[in-house]
Amino acid sequence: MIATFVITAMIEPMIAHAADTISYEYPLHERVRTYLRLEHLLGLLQPDVSVDATSYTRYFNALFAILDLCERSDVRTDVQKDLDRRKGQLKLWAQHPDVNQQQLAQTAERVQQAWAAIQPMSRVGSSLKQDRLLSVIRQRFVMPGGTCNFDLPQLHYWLHLPQAQRDADCERWWREFAILFNGLLLELELQRGQARFKPMVAVAGFMQESTEPLSLLRLEVPSDLPAYPVISGHKQRFNIRFLRYEPADGRASYDGDVHFHLALCP
Repeated sequence: MIATFVITAMIEPMIAHAADTISYEYPLHERVRTYLRLEHLLGLLQPDVSVDATSYTRYFNALFAILDLCERSDVRTDVQKDLDRRKGQLKLWAQHPDVNQQQLAQTAERVQQAWAAIQPMSRVGSSLKQDRLLSVIRQRFVMPGGTCNFDLPQLHYWLHLPQAQRDADCERWWREFAILFNGLLLELELQRGQARFKPMVAVAGFMQESTEPLSLLRLEVPSDLPAYPVISGHKQRFNIRFLRYEPADGRASYDGDVHFHLALCP
C-alpha cells in the first residue's frame, strides 16, 4: 500500500491550495534550500513581463541574486543528478502493477527531456559576466540609492531605449537560465508530489518528530490563526513551534492546540 501511494502521489497533478490556508515550506537539505530560493527569485524576476522604469529595480535585484546563488553552488550539477535519480525511480515504478502507466510515461518523458537539455550546459551565468551593461550596474545595486541616473547613466540610457530592444536584452539574459529553471522546477514539482497532506495537531503550539530521511516539509495552516510556524531540524528530525504574530502579555509562544496539515517529502 505504501509503494502504491507514493507512486500515485508522484505522478498525479498537484491539488490547488485551499483559499482559507497559508502555505509554508521548510527545506531539510541544503540543495533543496537553494532550489526554493531560486524558485522564489524567479517569481520576482518575472521573465515574461517587460522591464521599464517602474520595475527595473525588482528585475535586476532578482537577476543578480540568481547569479550570486549560481556562482556559490553548482546548481546545474545538482539538478542534473536529481533528475537522473528520478529517471531511475520512474523505471522502477513502471514495474508496479497498480501504477498509472500513461501518466508515468508522460512524467518520464518530461524528466528525460529536462535532463538531456542540462547535460551540455556549462556553468550557469558565466557568459553574463561578460555583458557590458550587467557588469557595470551589478556592483551599484548593492549600494543604497546606487541606481540614480548620475551613478548609472548607462542604465538610465537603457531604460529610454525602445521597449522592443529592452525586451530583446532581457530575453537574451533569460536564455542563460531557462534550461536550468525548467529542470529545477520539474524536480521541485516531483518532490512536492511525493507526499500528500495529512492532518496534524501541534499540542500547545509545538510538535517534534523523528522520521525517515526527508528533503522538504510543507505546511497548510489556517489563515485565521494569529500565529505562524517556526521550523528547525534536519533530514531525520524536525520541530515546529507556532509563534504569535503579535505577542500577548509579553509572550510570543502560541499556547493553543494548532490543527494544520503537513506533507513530508522525501
